Formats: sequence, C-alpha cells, structure tokens
Amino acid sequence: MSAHRHNEGHVSALRLWLKPSAVWLALLLLLGLTVGSAYVPLGAFNGVINYGIAATKAALVLIFFMHLDRSRALIRLTALTGLFWLMFLFSLAFGDYLTRNWNGGSTALQSIESGSPPLPRLPLDPRFGRGD
Repeated sequence: MSAHRHNEGHVSALRLWLKPSAVWLALLLLLGLTVGSAYVPLGAFNGVINYGIAATKAALVLIFFMHLDRSRALIRLTALTGLFWLMFLFSLAFGDYLTRNWNGGSTALQSIESGSPPLPRLPLDPRFGRGD
C-alpha cells in the first residue's frame, strides 16, 4: 500500500511539471523562430511574422504562467482592458509617427496643391531658463 501511494505521488509530481515544461519548450521554440526569421529576408513579412510570434509568446505567458485560464472573469476583464489600453497607446504613437515629415518635424496641415510655403518652424534650440 505504501509503495502504491509513493508511486501516485511520483505521477502527480510528473503531471505538475508536464504543462509548464511544455509551455517553456514552446516558448523556446518560438524564440528560435524569432531568431531564425531575422536571417531570412522576407521584406515586409518579417515584421508580420515576428509580431505574430510575439503575440503567441505573450498569449502563452498570459494564459499559463499568469493563470488566466483558471482565474475569475473580473481578472480576465482587467487583463483584456490592459491589452486594450496598450493597443490604444501604440496606435496613438504610430499615428504620431505617420504624421511626421522625414526630418522628424510635424507636418503642416495644408494641402500640397495650394502652393503656399509651409509654416515656419520653431528653432530646435530650447531657451528655457535664460531669462530673455
């Protein structure tokens, strides 16, 4: 009887480590894919593939290591809200990037066809605290 209980403890300990080990191996495989994709010239698809791999890695960490698969609905909603705000902030930053000139300055909101010169820019030298 004692040998049978000892064997049950060994099997449950194996099951305890099986899922995290499988997720860890999946994360290592995805890391290898990320490194490997850096050496394959796919043009614009490199970014798409790497973002997909990164989203998969983030989902694995959220679901298995943060235990969102077993948590209450309020905690899941909170995690989803955090992801929503992250996407919102990235979209604002990307929108700012798209509305800049190549030299990094903000664009004038005039049409190019109007023929009027662009608005003058402020100097890049800040004059804070000089008392002028």
